[in-house]
Amino acid sequence: MEYGDEQQAAEALAAVRAHQERARRAARLPWWVYLGMFVLIAGVTAANDFVDLTGAKAISAVVLVLLVVVFAVTFGSGSAPLGKVRGVQPRQSFVPRVFGVVAVLGCLGGWLIFHYGNGFTQDVAASTGLRDYPGTVAGVLYGAAFTALFALSQLLLSRSQRQRTR
Repeated sequence: MEYGDEQQAAEALAAVRAHQERARRAARLPWWVYLGMFVLIAGVTAANDFVDLTGAKAISAVVLVLLVVVFAVTFGSGSAPLGKVRGVQPRQSFVPRVFGVVAVLGCLGGWLIFHYGNGFTQDVAASTGLRDYPGTVAGVLYGAAFTALFALSQLLLSRSQRQRTR
């Protein structure tokens, strides 16, 4: 009798773990969110190569409108836009270790950008033959860095949640 109970318990545990894995996969952001983030960051920064000072005000207005749309969707629907993109509403918890890693890397990146960003992007622009478009090169580099930092935070959060459920 005990063997049957142990087998049922093992099957139930396997079913629960399979369900958790399916839910974790469903909660993952689609690839196009990362692509959109990269294109938005690179595009806004690259616009500095093609837009004069009055255009900078237009770019600021576009960013402001996007923020208002995000806040309106969040407060109107009661859920964040990224939650809607995922199709599920995962329980978000604060993980100090993940926050610390992302904060340290973000601060380090900010410090590097502050001290070396302009010269570095101009050197890269010159070496790639895009000397007249340093904003575009900066946009691509910063877009890649910020998208990678966001992806790292999502990866660390999912791994942390997976370890907690085990």
